[in-house]
Amino acid sequence: MPVLSSLRSYVESFRFSRIGLVLTAALVLVACEKADSAKQVPLTSEVKILELRAPDCGRDEDCPSVAITREVFAGQPALNEAIQRQLLHQLQGNGDESGASGGGSLEDVAKAFIAEAAQAADVSAAQWDLSAEAKILNRRGNLLTVEISTYIYSGGAHGMPAMHWLNWDLAADSEVTLDDVIKPQQKEAFWALVEAAHKHWLEKQKADDDFRNNWPFARTENFRFDDEGMVFLYGVYTLAPYSSGFVELNVPRGELDKVILDTYLLQE
Repeated sequence: MPVLSSLRSYVESFRFSRIGLVLTAALVLVACEKADSAKQVPLTSEVKILELRAPDCGRDEDCPSVAITREVFAGQPALNEAIQRQLLHQLQGNGDESGASGGGSLEDVAKAFIAEAAQAADVSAAQWDLSAEAKILNRRGNLLTVEISTYIYSGGAHGMPAMHWLNWDLAADSEVTLDDVIKPQQKEAFWALVEAAHKHWLEKQKADDDFRNNWPFARTENFRFDDEGMVFLYGVYTLAPYSSGFVELNVPRGELDKVILDTYLLQE
């Protein structure tokens, strides 16, 4: 009997040691995966510029023009494609950040703009202008934010600016949307925080009742993270008149713990 008891104890000990080894291996694997995802993905870029003027325009003349400046990232075809697609959206949407279909090429858009300006020259002396820029705004760990801004003037009182913040996970090689960063079941609580930030902004503007009624709160998909928390961007004519320009709302980091995934709050 003592022999059987000892054998049984040995078997149980061996079984539990195997389980321990399996658990240890699993924990090591998870730790390695986290370490790999935390590694800074190297990133290099070059600036590409596309400029176009009316063919009959002299060097010193004020003529319809196009100037598109963008960072192109080495070894990042998906990111470069996303940037170009957003640029096309905005340039084809008459300043609307969401824009049109985003098809074609930047060269096609530039040529079409110059051609349209030439046709309008017979009825208007306005100097048409189209400009755009895509540049790194911020990087926190492997979360990259590219600012894509455009400006279109084709006559009238003023041109139309648009701006979009493209958030990109360099490790996953994919775009990060607002739905990706909000915790499950926390969307309404999240928007309550943004709306509170809007009320705080209204107070700082000393907005009267007419302003508040004419420019109510709206949701946006345009966001980025910074050291203080989250920033939300609104285009002209969204939360305020054109003269107010772009509006930014800020939600402090301390208020985001319950609604935003830790993965994004801990990025540095």
